[in-house]
Amino acid sequence: MKVAVTGPPGVGKTTLALKVAEAARGVGLDVRGFVTVELREGGQRVGFDILRLADGARAPLARVGPGEPRVGKYVVLLSSCDFIVSALREAGDLLIVDEVGAMEAKCAGFLNEAKSAIERSARALAVVHLRYVGAARGWGLKIYSLTKDNREQIFNEVVKLLLQNV
Repeated sequence: MKVAVTGPPGVGKTTLALKVAEAARGVGLDVRGFVTVELREGGQRVGFDILRLADGARAPLARVGPGEPRVGKYVVLLSSCDFIVSALREAGDLLIVDEVGAMEAKCAGFLNEAKSAIERSARALAVVHLRYVGAARGWGLKIYSLTKDNREQIFNEVVKLLLQNV
């Protein structure tokens, strides 16, 4: 089973992905892939890091400041593209890709790598930015729209789908 969640910023997409990873590990699945986590200093968001789920290693994805390429006020650090791709190429029981979005897409070939990784995986969860849902529709994913009102229900459905027959 392969699913995706999408929704507005701050609705809990990454939190859902981390909770799914925890539930999967709880039943003995090997979880691979990555999540994109906020980096805060003094209560202010100053960037994002990539957290590899296999081992907890981190790499910087974007930071506030001058430079190119940009996504909003953030500079995407292309030096982390190989780190992202390596996380996508690791085989496991469950692949999590968080997120399919503008920052990750600044990495050459990211969308193709993400699609290929999802296609190779028996179980996959993708977090998809609203602007990238159209691109992800052809990836064989059952797509859920997350809201603050339905996030517990969607979490339960996603866990049921991904962890069935375990």
